[in-house]
Amino acid sequence: MRAAVFYGVGDIRVRSDVKEPEILKDEVLINVKAAGICGTDLHIYRGEWEVPTPIILGHEFSGVVADVGGEIEGLCLGDHVVAEPNITCGRCWYCRMSERNYFCENLKATGVTVDGAFADYVKVPVRNVYKIPDELPFDEAALIEPLACCIRGIDRAGIKVGDRVAIVGAGPIGLILLQLAKLAGASIVIQTDLRDERLEMAESLGADYTININREDPVEAVKELTGGYGVDVAIEAVGKPEAITQAMRLLRRGGRLNIFGVSPQDAVWRVKPFELYEMEMTITTSYRSPFTFQRAVEMASSGKLRLRKLITHRFRLEEIVEAFRVAGGAVGEAVKVVIEI
Repeated sequence: MRAAVFYGVGDIRVRSDVKEPEILKDEVLINVKAAGICGTDLHIYRGEWEVPTPIILGHEFSGVVADVGGEIEGLCLGDHVVAEPNITCGRCWYCRMSERNYFCENLKATGVTVDGAFADYVKVPVRNVYKIPDELPFDEAALIEPLACCIRGIDRAGIKVGDRVAIVGAGPIGLILLQLAKLAGASIVIQTDLRDERLEMAESLGADYTININREDPVEAVKELTGGYGVDVAIEAVGKPEAITQAMRLLRRGGRLNIFGVSPQDAVWRVKPFELYEMEMTITTSYRSPFTFQRAVEMASSGKLRLRKLITHRFRLEEIVEAFRVAGGAVGEAVKVVIEI
């Protein structure tokens, strides 16, 4: 089969001689139709995350069931599906906790520790497969994985009806969080970013106010919009320590900060403990997507989210090197880049 194989920092090559995955009795073979380039993929490509190599990246994807191992109920050849990339063992101490989570001591992840979806075919455990409506376009369905993560983030942020919310970052994650925050009942959502194009998209998706931090002090602007207090909830959706600091500064006293963005593994956030004490803020993080994938399928299928608008660039698998350049900001202005396979 064709596959884009990652060999090391900045080195990804499309090959046509990769062996098709062999499935076990509890696995499903998926013919990939669309796969998104995630911030995690970019971290790996830049050498900011260590992964085993060579490996096929790609964990945000949709496709069609091509084969099933053994007798698997509920799935048929040709079904349109997506798959949760995080593969838990079901045996360790964490997996036996009352709530399923991804602290699994033997965790594997499609496209991160095992071969992923930048290929004609990918295999996944049947328990990780979710059917989607045939009418849901494959490119939109490829965004179900980041949507599931964002739903987890909204849960962790604890947004209540009437809350004033600020979201730092208007990339694809920030723009999904924006839409979910509005649906969760936020009275106003303020979005900050460095780029006017992304802020214009945020406005078109329902942001009440946008702030370009290159031209305006976000702290002063947010205080002016909130009677001098700050927002009830701030979500950092960039993946940089300085963005976390900015989000914290936008909060009122007693507010809630959710650190959603994934920073490079060696990044350090410097903060004064007294400032945390004085504000008595609640700080949460959001790790992967436990128990949110089916909810994400339902939301993507509901028509209440505008996912397709986030897709600004589409490439063929053979163009994946250029796709990574565009997704990484080296060429043009991209929000979400999808590989159509």
